[in-house]
Amino acid sequence: MEQDAHSFDLYGFQRKAMPVLLAWSAVSILSGLFLGLSAEKRRKGIGSQFVGWGVINGLIAGFGYRAARKKQLERLAGEESDPGLAKESSTFEKILWINAGLDVGYILGGAWLKRSNPQDDFKAGMGVGVQIQGAFLLLWDLTLGWLVHRGRR
Repeated sequence: MEQDAHSFDLYGFQRKAMPVLLAWSAVSILSGLFLGLSAEKRRKGIGSQFVGWGVINGLIAGFGYRAARKKQLERLAGEESDPGLAKESSTFEKILWINAGLDVGYILGGAWLKRSNPQDDFKAGMGVGVQIQGAFLLLWDLTLGWLVHRGRR
């Protein structure tokens, strides 16, 4: 059964998706802190990336959830038109596909960092950390992009 583009609940969708990113953020930070305790430099390098990316992803999830909640309340109050929502859904989908392309860049950048520093275990570990975070974000953005696309159709 096909939905029209106006029936897709973008803000409800975002409010359900952001806690997943927040959970990934928490796992990243905690595992990064744990890896940072290691005597092994490679693990410390991975941990440094996990903490940094975890903080950024946590901020994105928090602000994203809050903005979606505000927009959802405005829509319920009749302050936003359905055509505006359809345009925002389309824009959000495009952003997700662009982000997926950037994620591929993160993975490649992490591979470069790892390979260009074979004698520096910390930097090589940082490269591995970037690759892992980029891989998660690639799966995340592709999944969300596909779900938004499907929901809009």
